[in-house]
Amino acid sequence: MSLRSTFMRNRMMRKTFKRDVVPLNLVSMIDIFTTLVFFLLLTSTSVQTLRSPRSLELPQSVTSQTPNDTPVLMVTSESITLQGQPVMSVAQAEAISGDVLPQLKSQLLLVPLAQIQGATPNTLTRGEINIMADKDIPYSLLKKVMITAGQAQFARISLSVNHRSGRRS
Repeated sequence: MSLRSTFMRNRMMRKTFKRDVVPLNLVSMIDIFTTLVFFLLLTSTSVQTLRSPRSLELPQSVTSQTPNDTPVLMVTSESITLQGQPVMSVAQAEAISGDVLPQLKSQLLLVPLAQIQGATPNTLTRGEINIMADKDIPYSLLKKVMITAGQAQFARISLSVNHRSGRRS
């Protein structure tokens, strides 16, 4: 009987020892991480956004075009900046009587000229510019900024807006 009780005790000890050890299945974990990496790679390359500062609230619009990587002209309630560098204040821009803003035009003319594909030969332009303007900016000021960009030989002028999913009725 003593032999049998020793055998049973050893058997019970092995069962309790087996309960404490949890096997780790690395194959399943590697599969999950691989799937996660592919998902993140696919979704991160398909989204293109321009970062707008908190002081700027863009208007809403329904559009299918994505913004291109172009120089950014930002019009906030206080100032006009080109690629993050202040050009002039909004008060100065509104005080100018003509349609062209001279300080802004001199900064825009520093962007190099280039030949655009598909355009007529020997036609040089400054390419594209993207304007990010607060939705509360008066249209008269926005019109001056756009005319100035046109006078500085920008072929395409884009206005940044927030994407809205549907049309208002």
